Amino acid sequence: MVGRKVHWEDQFNAAAIDASKWNVGSPELVKIEKGRLVLGFQQTPGGFVGGNINSQGKFSQQFGYFEASIRFNAFQGHRGAFGIRSEKMDETPVGVAKFEGAGQDRMFPWGRFANEQGSRDATPPKWDGILTGGKGHKRFNEYGVLWTEKAITWYMEGKKIMQIDRPDPYKPMVVYATHHFLEDDRKHFKEKNLPDNVEIDWIKVWK
Repeated sequence: MVGRKVHWEDQFNAAAIDASKWNVGSPELVKIEKGRLVLGFQQTPGGFVGGNINSQGKFSQQFGYFEASIRFNAFQGHRGAFGIRSEKMDETPVGVAKFEGAGQDRMFPWGRFANEQGSRDATPPKWDGILTGGKGHKRFNEYGVLWTEKAITWYMEGKKIMQIDRPDPYKPMVVYATHHFLEDDRKHFKEKNLPDNVEIDWIKVWK
């Protein structure tokens, strides 16, 4: 990122998750293998469960460039996500900016920002076709969110995907990554496709 310096990062080279940087959800589905963070997913009697991490209470930053190298899941029925969000999601102004991979190269850059006057969503001009030919799950791609006072801009492999101007909030945001599902994914889920992990090579934050 031209003109910026790496302020915070994780290369996932340790034997275990760095507890000074991350909170871990469903730890049985979160591990480090061969220098990569692996977020698993499974169906249990109680429902669908996926691994996730976030930096709440450990790291947050106002403005900057937030980027990760990710190989998303191949199949529909569950999805991975990487992005930034407000530390307190129940207090306005509040915001989320993320990339979400829903299988079969369906890549969704997305954001939602709310203040006391209401909320607005940021969505790309078209939802499909950003990645094709298996590029979303056959290789690692770099997904970044640039947050400034004037705009939030989504980048993939250094290419601008979309932008929203004058975003709320202006408080520091935390970094997070998840492997999860939405209710609409249920009809596509096939247990035979598992494991279909989300893998993260690194996460970096520039300031």
